[in-house]
Amino acid sequence: MLNFSKKESSGTLFKSQDKLKLVTPCQTQEYVVNEYLVYRLYNLLTPKSFRARLVRVTFADTVKQKKSPELYGILLEEDDQMAKRNGLTLVERRLVKPEQTRRDEFLMMAVFQFMIGNTDWSVQYLQNIKLFASDSLGIPTAVPYDFDHAGIVEAYYAKPAPELQLANTRQRRYRGFCMPSMEPFAEVIGRFNELKEQLYDVYRQSTWIDERYRKRTIRFLDDFYEIINDPKRAKEAFLYPCRKDGTGNVVIKGLKE
Repeated sequence: MLNFSKKESSGTLFKSQDKLKLVTPCQTQEYVVNEYLVYRLYNLLTPKSFRARLVRVTFADTVKQKKSPELYGILLEEDDQMAKRNGLTLVERRLVKPEQTRRDEFLMMAVFQFMIGNTDWSVQYLQNIKLFASDSLGIPTAVPYDFDHAGIVEAYYAKPAPELQLANTRQRRYRGFCMPSMEPFAEVIGRFNELKEQLYDVYRQSTWIDERYRKRTIRFLDDFYEIINDPKRAKEAFLYPCRKDGTGNVVIKGLKE
């Protein structure tokens, strides 16, 4: 977390900023770039998303008087700024069921998580999800963040929760709640189809990724679009939470400390 004082940030790019989350690499910085592009994808789908900025970071060891090599990092928009931009307020209530959030926006978010191959989230335990509403008693919108365990990022350390019974993060699993029919998904699928070329262009036009990763990611997105535009495969994927023998309703609480 970067904590700015108003005096020090005055007259700089960080003017009026208070605290910003800085995402930095554990070992390989390519995953930071890959995750940054996921934020770009979600920004295209909805303004109720965290804006991100790719930055170059140098860490200075003030004791040993050494500096690290230049690394990529991500600066994330503050909760309050995202809320203000959308006329909302942060809601810090746990155990809110997905069914109690704004349905159209939840479906957009959940299908997006399916697209990128991310299962590391839950509304109930605010696992990589934040809730925003018009006021403290309003129906909240679930806003995702922290995508490094998504299959599209390809982080070597990312693994699905054992309870989900998935082989790896490239295997998709829809983790919404049980819906009786595909009708509510029609508008969401239409939105993804409408934005298809723009979503692909995030990778086609990126100068920060190599050609091999670009091609793998395009194929990963191709598979998603084949699923949502095949009625049989779409039904099998998005009505999965209704299966009593499945793992669609497993709630992820996050890593134990």
